[in-house]
Amino acid sequence: MKTNNIKQTKGDLERRMRNALVLVPKDKEYQSIYFDDKGVKLEVTEDFAIISTGFHQHVFSSITAAGASLPYLYTRRFIEIASTVDCVVKDAKGYVRHSYSKLMNELKAKEDKSDFNVCWFYDLWLNNIFHPLYGIGETSAETFLVYESYMHNVARNQVILSEKKEDMTNKQFVAATIELLNKFLEGSEEHVIFEKRTDEEKVKAEVEALQEVQQEKVVEEQANGSES
Repeated sequence: MKTNNIKQTKGDLERRMRNALVLVPKDKEYQSIYFDDKGVKLEVTEDFAIISTGFHQHVFSSITAAGASLPYLYTRRFIEIASTVDCVVKDAKGYVRHSYSKLMNELKAKEDKSDFNVCWFYDLWLNNIFHPLYGIGETSAETFLVYESYMHNVARNQVILSEKKEDMTNKQFVAATIELLNKFLEGSEEHVIFEKRTDEEKVKAEVEALQEVQQEKVVEEQANGSES
């Protein structure tokens, strides 16, 4: 599961340095794993945790002004747990891949749910990386999602920071956030942001997009092999 023991040619290193958004040092604490079905790569070094997708990279320091970084600690723990679980699959061409869904299913099937609970909670947080909050675009849907994410965060933060004259439950928190969000949207013009599309059409489009990403990765691996 670690990749720091794979010998890289000078060409590999130069290409990675040219193309890398973040150059990750392969120190003695380096660990990594890439999940093809999730399209996410997790890496940790002695000082940083790096979460990469096909669209962005997020870097978290191991230590912050408040002390130990929980994003760093959870990412390291997630990789450590994954390294003890059989989450490897082979694709149609025989290439070995790590499967995120298989990892979660294997953990869920265990009698001891401690590792599953850690990974499940991390998964909730990790999914924010794929949230439209991190996207920006010019289509009707893309622009509205940016606006909605902003207004949702404003409403959420207002509820968090508001005076509490009595205890607030989790359901009351959600209700108050939705109430504020709806209030913010009052008076705005209503228009279509998503055109009609069946579940079958949606799944087909997602599968084609995933296959395209996987094919690009295969081509890259073959190119690396030819260079070495």
